[in-house]
Amino acid sequence: MKKLNRSRRGLIKGATLAATGMALGAGLAPLQTQPATAQTSPQTKAQPQPSSALPLAGKVAFVTGAARGIGRAIAEVFARNGAAVAMLDLADPARLNSSRGYRVSNIDEFNTAVAAVKQYGTGVLQLQVDVRDLAAMQSAAERTHRELGGLDIVVANAGYVAWHSFEDGTPQLWHDVVDVNVHGVFNTAKAAIPFLKQRGGGRIINMASVGGRAGFAGNGAYTATKWAVIGMTKQAAQELGQYNITVNAIAPGAVNTPMYRSEGQMRSMGVSSREEQDALLNPLSPLGNAGAIEPEAIAQTALFLASDAAKTISGTTIDNALGFNASYTA
Repeated sequence: MKKLNRSRRGLIKGATLAATGMALGAGLAPLQTQPATAQTSPQTKAQPQPSSALPLAGKVAFVTGAARGIGRAIAEVFARNGAAVAMLDLADPARLNSSRGYRVSNIDEFNTAVAAVKQYGTGVLQLQVDVRDLAAMQSAAERTHRELGGLDIVVANAGYVAWHSFEDGTPQLWHDVVDVNVHGVFNTAKAAIPFLKQRGGGRIINMASVGGRAGFAGNGAYTATKWAVIGMTKQAAQELGQYNITVNAIAPGAVNTPMYRSEGQMRSMGVSSREEQDALLNPLSPLGNAGAIEPEAIAQTALFLASDAAKTISGTTIDNALGFNASYTA
């Protein structure tokens, strides 16, 4: 492979790391204030019940973008470790299609994800909700509190990306990404905070990106929104600590999800296959030759932040990016 010049290398780095694999879904419908629709999983004696020895036993989690990718992985890991889980997603590709070469999750994928989480025997609440709609998110949080018995852990994972240069961006592309990645994170936290306070504390975990830790070309509004998520995380941690609420973020690198493996992502990188993606990414990471990491790895980081092991950690961002973060200057 020919050695890349600095400009080309920068473009590849930006394009490669644009999508952190966040499962898209919650927060992508046109703004409306309809109450969220829900399905609850019945509990029967035949189902395995969570052991009190599990780290999240007795906890209730609220996870956006849960139909696939990182969001689904987090929901599964949380349930496997004892938590009841409210799973939120749009699950309707017709409601957002401004990003060329990428399809948002659909209802079949959402139903499959919910079925996977139900097998662990904890409570599951399925909600089709728009994270851009504060009233709908507040309704979803209230329903979670009422039907699952509380709210302890919030994961603002829903995200969106459109690949273009800063100059070539359009108002529609910019607004779509900002509305989901910034306003959606705010609405998720605002809807949940009153219920976390009622529980005497809790956890908020925001999904950032290595794209929010440096400057990358070709990411459109995505880079700006992920810097914003990290800033929001720090401000919320300052303000909510008095209520025993920790607020942290995770900054993944490239993750093996439909977003990262999409045609739009590959086109932005100038490649046409997963193998070519991995060949470009590996030299940028000290733990190279692994390609994109699996969503489970990000879910395990979320599990740590949601557990008692992280009760004294707040206002930080944990990078899970095969060591790419070792190139940061600070």
